[in-house]
Amino acid sequence: MDAATVLLILLLIIVVVVGAGVTTAGVLLYRGGRGVARRVAPVSRARRGALVYRTRSSDPQRRGLAVTRLQLQDSLAATNRSLSVAVDSRQQVGNLGYIVQTLNHAGSVLDRQLAVAEKDPDPAIQRLYAQTLGTQSGQVLHTCAGVRQALARTSQPMTAVDISTLTRRLDVEAKVLDNWAATYTRLGNP
Repeated sequence: MDAATVLLILLLIIVVVVGAGVTTAGVLLYRGGRGVARRVAPVSRARRGALVYRTRSSDPQRRGLAVTRLQLQDSLAATNRSLSVAVDSRQQVGNLGYIVQTLNHAGSVLDRQLAVAEKDPDPAIQRLYAQTLGTQSGQVLHTCAGVRQALARTSQPMTAVDISTLTRRLDVEAKVLDNWAATYTRLGNP
């Protein structure tokens, strides 16, 4: 065997080894990512289940705080889904992405504060938390609903009024084109 053949065989072996290593690493990363996703999902479902359980608590203060947290999480999740669908369908969203991002930040801060309030042993302090955080949560819930309504309004199909206006404009354009064609034809034939 000459040197070129040996070099070619060595290069092929290196390519096969590197290809196998990259493929193996890709499969391991893919499976690892799926495993992480599977491990995270049950935790969030478990947390939500615990929160739902607390909404049925006999303590009215804790129950109220848990209900507020649940409403806040549900509203933010619905707003994020609405924005995601709008962006995926290439709907004009304007500055709503930034607004939703700000709402998510405010919601996470409120959620942490509500969680702390639930754990406070003094009912008077919990009542104070509920009043203060309830007002702020109400503002976030109202803004979330406003964002979803704005997204829904911008995705509405054309109404009959829009179509009739378009039909009238089309009739006018057709008449103008007919008149132009007649005038142009007369100018061309003396």
